[in-house]
Amino acid sequence: MTRRLLAGYLAITVFVLVILAVPLGIVFADRERAHLVNAIERDSRVMAAKIDDLFEANDFAALKEIGLRYQRQTGGRVVMVDANGRSIVDSSDPKGAPRSFSSRPEIMKALAGRFATGERPSQTLGEVLYYVAVPVEGNNAVLGAVRVTYPSTKVDDRSREVWIQLGTLSVVVIGVIGLVSWFAATVITRPIQAVGDAADEIAFGGLRARAPEHDGPPEVRQLARSFNGMAERLQVLVTSQQAFLADASHQLRTPLTALRLRLEALGDSPGASEAVVEADVEAAQSEVDRLSTIVDDLLQMARIDSAPGTRVRADLDAAVEERVATWSPLADERGVELQAFTGGGSVEVVEGGLEQILDNLISNAIEVAPAGTSIEVAAQRDHRSVSVSVTDHGPGLTPEQATRAFDRFWRAADAPAGGSGLGLPIVRRLAESSGGQAFIEHPVEGGLRVVVRLLPR
Repeated sequence: MTRRLLAGYLAITVFVLVILAVPLGIVFADRERAHLVNAIERDSRVMAAKIDDLFEANDFAALKEIGLRYQRQTGGRVVMVDANGRSIVDSSDPKGAPRSFSSRPEIMKALAGRFATGERPSQTLGEVLYYVAVPVEGNNAVLGAVRVTYPSTKVDDRSREVWIQLGTLSVVVIGVIGLVSWFAATVITRPIQAVGDAADEIAFGGLRARAPEHDGPPEVRQLARSFNGMAERLQVLVTSQQAFLADASHQLRTPLTALRLRLEALGDSPGASEAVVEADVEAAQSEVDRLSTIVDDLLQMARIDSAPGTRVRADLDAAVEERVATWSPLADERGVELQAFTGGGSVEVVEGGLEQILDNLISNAIEVAPAGTSIEVAAQRDHRSVSVSVTDHGPGLTPEQATRAFDRFWRAADAPAGGSGLGLPIVRRLAESSGGQAFIEHPVEGGLRVVVRLLPR
């Protein structure tokens, strides 16, 4: 990916340089050509204005000196001819014999009293010449003409220098852009590569692998955060499934063994009394009920871990009243009074979670509450949160026991038989999935209070 980004950046850079440098070079060459022609025309006019007196005086030595000096200073060739087109001065051949230039179109035009400018190929020099020919006038007559020529190589050399400079500048720019592009591409691709490396590590079992969330541009950082969120969720799912398998194999072994032993006892006692058989059947039924409870709670915990569900708005007061009414007959059988206190309003909770929380808390409270006591189910609201609590007046838990109450399958030594040890862990998991928390309080008057704090809605 780095190479592709670098190639893309360089392609754009080359394209921009081409569309800028090529027109710039062409414009500069045209400007140099126009500048040279203007300079030749200016010099020719100035020279013609200065030498008319020398023409009238036939001061050929002075004319020759002017032509030679001009060529030494500028490199341009100066040819001066008389009115018949015969050379008086030729700065490129100062000692040569006079010769006729009357056949030259620009000389003929100048002798006719007009200015001539342009370019023409030179058969002698084998290159293109830029020229300006102007008449030399005096006493209302054309005394001769002056022609100044420059070879095109002067413009070509200057243009070549400009092209070289532009090319050098382009190479430098491409180099700089290449370095900057490589750095930018690395900044972009390095965190993406880190995400890829983390994904590979997770694919081979490294569930703790995470991508850096503070490298690269904002889009890449957001990608890393999303990936890490997915990785954390995957780790929770895999860990919960592993815990589920371990817990299930451990917790189901005991009731299954007990059930097998009861059934074997029934098979090995053909002459047993009806009372003994009935007791064994009842014990086996009890183990089946315990096994069913454990399986149900395990499946419920597995569902919560694998798919916490969508948070919805729920009426806490209505749920408290409805669950208290549902559990009241069982509480009455145990000689326990269920009391509802409302005032919580609406909360945000995973769908179906509020009823499961209340059912687990009320069920646990009924199991430990002594006859003749009460259980208070209270919903309250403050300025930041809503809480629901279930308070019983049973034996309670020691501080050490309270720290383990939310561990899976933990049960107090004196806990009533038949529980699975998953009630409070399910409550905490539902509370956390709803954005809240669950904790234990120790009322002054004794007993135990389990509080679930949720987000108001």
